Amino acid sequence: MKTPILSLPRAALVACALFLLGGAAQAGPGELSSTQGEQILTELKEIHRLLLAQQAQAAKPPAPAAPDQPALVSVPAGNHESLGAADAPVVLVEYTDYQCPFCRRFHERTWPELKRRYIDTGKVRYEVRDMPLPFHEEALPAALVARCAGRQGKFWPVFEALLGKPEAMTPDGPRKAAIDAGAAAVLVDQCTRDPAIRQAIDADTADAQRIGVDGTPGFVIARRRGDKLEGTLILGAQPASTFATRIDALLATPPL
Repeated sequence: MKTPILSLPRAALVACALFLLGGAAQAGPGELSSTQGEQILTELKEIHRLLLAQQAQAAKPPAPAAPDQPALVSVPAGNHESLGAADAPVVLVEYTDYQCPFCRRFHERTWPELKRRYIDTGKVRYEVRDMPLPFHEEALPAALVARCAGRQGKFWPVFEALLGKPEAMTPDGPRKAAIDAGAAAVLVDQCTRDPAIRQAIDADTADAQRIGVDGTPGFVIARRRGDKLEGTLILGAQPASTFATRIDALLATPPL
């Protein structure tokens, strides 16, 4: 089957042109009729046109690649300490480590604006989940104390003390922060020995690792879907604008 000239690559088009020119040059007197000459000339013109078209196409800048869409992840809805309206359309989950300097940076630089724009206005509910990193010796004890303070309604003062005051991250610092917040020391001590508290922390960490959180802080910006929260990840202490872009996009999308 004869290959259509339009489908030939550049090198083949050049070879065709040379072949036609060579054949025309080798033809003896009277061997090349006017009709044949016109056909050769027509084909040469077509080859020239195609070569110019290929050259122009190659010179075009590549089309910009479509931006990657963040992958969807889901975590159990659970029952965690939270701020904001219970029926807020968007949920911001943070996986935190109280000894992590980047978690502290997020709460110093980004959190105040997010709280003012979204949590205080009822648009977003903020949830805290635990991911104490194994190389932070005081992170797990702090997570245990914070949860136990939460059983006495004192979670948020302890949370703010642990992330807002680096000096609180000493072996006895979290317990002192809980007592200073009004929690009963004996109840805190009993609670931190409860295996269920450690199991809940381990479950949070397992969920975080499963969805791709490999360090702290890690965030999921999500909507509730039945007994799960479904959304996208943000990793690290990103600026408020990064969160706002995702939150605003989700707020503008009608719920399913």
